[in-house]
Amino acid sequence: MRRPVIRYDAIRLAGYVPIPGAEWTVPYYTLPFPQPHRKRLLDLYRLGLKRPDDCLAVPVGRLNALLQALAPEVVSVAKWLDVSRDEPWLYARRPVPQDVFSTLMHTWVRDLRPEPEHRQAVREVLGELRLGELRWERREVPMLSRTSTQGGTAEPDGRLYQLLPDALADLALGLDSFSYAGGSLGFRGVARRPSDRGAELISWPPDRHEDRDGRTWWFSALLTLTLQTVPFSPEFRVHLRCGVRRWATRTGPNGLYLPPPRAASVYLLANAPWITDSPESWASARFSVGRLRYDRTLRARRWEAGGPDGMLSRLRFRQPLPMPDDLTGNPTDWLTGTGGVTAAVVHSAPMGSHGVKAGLMPGDRVPLTEWFEHALPEGLVRAPDQVRASRYFKVRRQAKQRDEEPLPPDTRETTARRREMAELLEGEPLRAEFLWLTEPIRDAGVQALATLLGLKGEPMRKPTGEPVAPDGETLLWRTPELAVELRLARIGGLADSLDILPGDRGRTRALHTAITSRRDQVVRRLPDAPADGRVSLALLEIHHKDAYTPRSADPKFALRLGFRDAGRVTQFVVNPRRVTGKPTDVEKSRAKKLEACWTDGFRQLGHRAVPGHGLGPAVPADTQYTALWLVKRRRDGPTRQADLVPIAVRIRPGEPAPERIAGWDSRTGEWVPYPTLLMRLAESAELPTADDLDEEPSGDEADGPDETEDGGDAEQGWDWNSRAEQRRRAVADAVQETLFSLRDRPTLLLVHAQNARQLWPWLQNGHIEPDMIQIHGRLTQRLALQGPELRLVRVRDNADTETPQWWGHKQPAGDGEEGEKFGIATGLWRPPDCDPQNRVFGSTGEKAGPGTNVSVMASRWAFRAYTRAGKTGSTIDTDKPAWNPGLLEIAVAGCLPGDDPELWAALTHRLRQSPGRTPLLALPLPLHLARKAAEYVLPTTRDQSAEPDEDDGAVQLCFDLGVIAP
Repeated sequence: MRRPVIRYDAIRLAGYVPIPGAEWTVPYYTLPFPQPHRKRLLDLYRLGLKRPDDCLAVPVGRLNALLQALAPEVVSVAKWLDVSRDEPWLYARRPVPQDVFSTLMHTWVRDLRPEPEHRQAVREVLGELRLGELRWERREVPMLSRTSTQGGTAEPDGRLYQLLPDALADLALGLDSFSYAGGSLGFRGVARRPSDRGAELISWPPDRHEDRDGRTWWFSALLTLTLQTVPFSPEFRVHLRCGVRRWATRTGPNGLYLPPPRAASVYLLANAPWITDSPESWASARFSVGRLRYDRTLRARRWEAGGPDGMLSRLRFRQPLPMPDDLTGNPTDWLTGTGGVTAAVVHSAPMGSHGVKAGLMPGDRVPLTEWFEHALPEGLVRAPDQVRASRYFKVRRQAKQRDEEPLPPDTRETTARRREMAELLEGEPLRAEFLWLTEPIRDAGVQALATLLGLKGEPMRKPTGEPVAPDGETLLWRTPELAVELRLARIGGLADSLDILPGDRGRTRALHTAITSRRDQVVRRLPDAPADGRVSLALLEIHHKDAYTPRSADPKFALRLGFRDAGRVTQFVVNPRRVTGKPTDVEKSRAKKLEACWTDGFRQLGHRAVPGHGLGPAVPADTQYTALWLVKRRRDGPTRQADLVPIAVRIRPGEPAPERIAGWDSRTGEWVPYPTLLMRLAESAELPTADDLDEEPSGDEADGPDETEDGGDAEQGWDWNSRAEQRRRAVADAVQETLFSLRDRPTLLLVHAQNARQLWPWLQNGHIEPDMIQIHGRLTQRLALQGPELRLVRVRDNADTETPQWWGHKQPAGDGEEGEKFGIATGLWRPPDCDPQNRVFGSTGEKAGPGTNVSVMASRWAFRAYTRAGKTGSTIDTDKPAWNPGLLEIAVAGCLPGDDPELWAALTHRLRQSPGRTPLLALPLPLHLARKAAEYVLPTTRDQSAEPDEDDGAVQLCFDLGVIAP
């Protein structure tokens, strides 16, 4: 039955907070590790480092991975072993057998310095450590322990980020099975590392789904618990995320495809302990987690840390790990256990499509969440429901203009778009090029451009007259507002793989030579750029990325640089490898795709409608919106150079179109039009010309321990002269210069927490203070000193579950109304009965993408009733995509005395809206534009996500046919 449209005035969070004054202690066994032992390990690790004095702590990531695979009962609370403290970093709910622990520690110590020249030093350290004398001690750990920072933010005991979720997961495992209509789910714990964050539960045994073709697919429910803090809140919050864990199923003659260089996680459950001499009682009820990868040197699949010199090769197993080829050859056979071992390979998108789609809708998430809440101890309660922050969102009816004739909505929108484009181009025609591969995409591209701009009738046509494109032509449209010239030509060899010989695939100079050659081809192929220097747009159809082997042969990077040389911004259209579905559906999908491509191309020209805030005179009329985005380029990309590029974008809604959207050029110290910013950013991707570029970056020089999410571990592991510190100083200089350039008018500065806080540490919850600012390396000061009318807003999204899952919640109004309702709600939210100076709000949008038409009651496990076209029936939604809009946290970090923080939160929320578009943008428009500009610093799939589309089932087939190399 179709559910009526419901307005939700509250949202419920899957988040839990401690009761003030409550206490809860949990017993753990810990292993004290004396400071002299830590110092000996640090001295050993420093051997062979190029900068030994910079290293201040011992990395324990590989030990954590070993424990996760072979001792799942052990919880590690650190990524680095601090030599200045004696605090334990390993915890367990029961003592680890001495033989097991000594074996694992000996193996790890040898791995710290495995080089032959350091074997004697390793033996000496092992003799000095006397690991057999270490003893596990029982301690009561206060789970709700916390202090407050100077900014009023809760600061939990650091070890609680692992221990508190682990303890809550243990309580949930004591509950009865989760029951639903038609069945039940039992759960098991999963070993985790600090880098994995929190605790994890999966339902086991797995569920099975049979698709329409009779194929069976396996999946489990997934519950993840993490500990988070909220800026300016004295209480921390535990977040529960409900999802799906899908198990690898699709294989071919060559077995399961493992996409290099990534590792595939394998969940392992054995009926006996893994390590020789372990007592029978040490068999764990938790899943261990190992990782499989393809080793190019050995030309074989292997366990991570395996191989001839790996840690696993030095251990004697009582219960052996599955052979990699056996596991990848028949992964489903291991789901029910083989030889005393159960193994489940986690499915990832590069492995191809899966018959079970990702995610859960509220119809599944809400019951699972309510089941988990029965496990909460007395000291934790669900966070209060958030209510609408509606003080500034009043419905204002606009008076109708009687002088003008009413126009249909489509005509009004396209007419406005042509006028805006004409204003942006200052009366010049819109000149664009479309270099195409296939005729269906070409025709759809022409029609999409005509649809977006409301270009009626057949265009005038004239041949290009260029010998390099004899089949090309130029289409001309003229409207009262705008003239349009679209040049069409085959892209030809420009879309082919870069010319890299097989023997040169790993050599930097060969790659740079191929890129330079393709750039030169682009410039020779294109007409000269306009003499006035105006940037134009080129739409390029290229092959699917898996058509380029190796991955470095993808020409996107070279094409973007080449078109930049010729004065063009570029938008790419990827030619799909397969087209399925009804012809009408395929055409509609293709049309939407091309319209989105043209729209994003217009954005690169500086055309983007700026939403009116509608908040009245409370917002100064000349307020400008500015966003800062930090782009970190890795050394394993096509430039072979690590780099940091700060991007600042400024929007002045009242300015003429050419100046409305601008970007900061730090080299010249000026604000330039947005398309000019993109062209100059491409210059930062220029290839180095040094002669010594043939080698890949070494492990010591590549992006290493300072590439952490919040910067804290980087400070612990490396000294202040490290690359991270140099980058922070560079960001500080960029922030200071940008702020100085904005002092002339009221400014709203937007920053993204997960993007910027590593290199601007003051943005971390542990440092941020209301109405203050600290630019790294400088003293903390009042925000007003950086600008008399400056406001600062920090947003944070749901990456790593940093903001909680949520759903619209409505209590029944009376006795005659059915029970509680839940769904999706759009709006700005605040805590109930909060202080008028509350600084933290939540922003939510509607469903989008493939989940737009999926019912909120959709379930992966249970059948549900439905009514469609007057007919009733039941269905199950295992094969339907589930997409829930994330909660965007808006923290008003700084405003002026007398300001209402809710006003600036409302303005930030409004900036997610885009006229004529749904749904809301993932980020406010200035941040959206700054993040999109990063494409010109990272213009290649190597630096961006390399995962294929979710339903691209051809990946495994290409692997089996040899199109994709193992």
